[in-house]
Amino acid sequence: MAPRLQTFDGGAAVRPCPAPAASAYPLALGLAALAAAIVVACAPAPSAAQPPAAQSAAAPQPAAKAAAPQPAAPAAPAAETPKPAAPAQPKAEAKPAQPKAEAKPAAPAAEKLRILFGSASTSSPHYPLFVATVKVWNAKAPEVEATNTANGGCADTLRQMEAKQVLAGVACPDMAYRAWHGLEEFKGKESRALRFLYVYTRNPQAWLVRKDSGIAKLEDLSAKDFNPGGRGSGSEKQTETIFDALGIKPRYYRASTEDATQAVRDRRIVGYTLPQPGATQSSAATIETHRATPLDMLGLTAEQEKKLVESFPYYAFVTVEKDGYGSGFPSRAVRALAATAGVALHKDVPEDIAYKLTKASMDDNGPRGEGVQAAGYAAVKGLDFAQLGVDSLVTPLHAGAARYYKELGKQLKPEQVPPDAK
Repeated sequence: MAPRLQTFDGGAAVRPCPAPAASAYPLALGLAALAAAIVVACAPAPSAAQPPAAQSAAAPQPAAKAAAPQPAAPAAPAAETPKPAAPAQPKAEAKPAQPKAEAKPAAPAAEKLRILFGSASTSSPHYPLFVATVKVWNAKAPEVEATNTANGGCADTLRQMEAKQVLAGVACPDMAYRAWHGLEEFKGKESRALRFLYVYTRNPQAWLVRKDSGIAKLEDLSAKDFNPGGRGSGSEKQTETIFDALGIKPRYYRASTEDATQAVRDRRIVGYTLPQPGATQSSAATIETHRATPLDMLGLTAEQEKKLVESFPYYAFVTVEKDGYGSGFPSRAVRALAATAGVALHKDVPEDIAYKLTKASMDDNGPRGEGVQAAGYAAVKGLDFAQLGVDSLVTPLHAGAARYYKELGKQLKPEQVPPDAK
């Protein structure tokens, strides 16, 4: 009798056990129970998906071993086959292509506005201030790359700015006024490219002479060799303008401040013109020259000052007391023209940049500032650049500076309001 397939509750066919020898069957009638046991022992367990129903306690346990043909577990790898998709992540790692994104650093570099700053002669006491100013700008306004270039001062800056050879520099309010209105040296060639940011000084314009020259008053300079100021500087032009108005006619010795002070020491000229940091503080060049060749200072009489005010309403004046620069220097109190100077930008510099540069300079010189500019030029320490601007300027501010003044609560005069302000 052929063995038949055994089934369980789920009806799944079960592999038969090998049949015992035929000769054993007749003798095995009594061994039926044993045969049944053999069949059960050899039968595979139900599939793992099945619950251990009302099976004999012995049957389910072998079933655990035969459970869900664990070859199905390899199906799990099938689930993991997506993992090869993870290597597709190299596309995400195509971030190396991000160099295009990292090309952005190149963009800022290209977008930087290069500003050449015309900053007076290297021998000027103001030169270290402008070196410091440029340093502050570069630190506080990443949009710009500012660089100092020595020039003759206000006159050179105005001329170079008109030609866009510089975009920033030292500027004198009185000269800017004449240029704006086409007066005197600017008659028929008015210039309106320059816009002020602020004023940083109103200090004595010192007309200095050797004590041994015998010169006691301005009129004594007529027919004498005298340096009116650094070549191309605002001092040079201002001195000539004032002396012409007063009828004083020296023989002008044209030179840089450095050459002029050396000429005084060599006694080739009687004196020179140089703005001083304050009414009680002289410049390093003046101190050095005075030590080598004692100096004195010339001043204006009350009549001369009145005449100048009538002719030049934009000029200001200041008094330097006796011994203001040291014992016997000056030998008496003198009334001097106030040299007013500031910092200006070309009108085409964007408003936002002008705003940032104005704020950077003023913040640095404020109570909580780092004092970088004051370290370069001690006379500016703690000065309110904005208020000096309001008090001294007779031509327009840059639109960016005007915006910052407004934030500070400063009231601008009509002539200080930029014509191109938004």
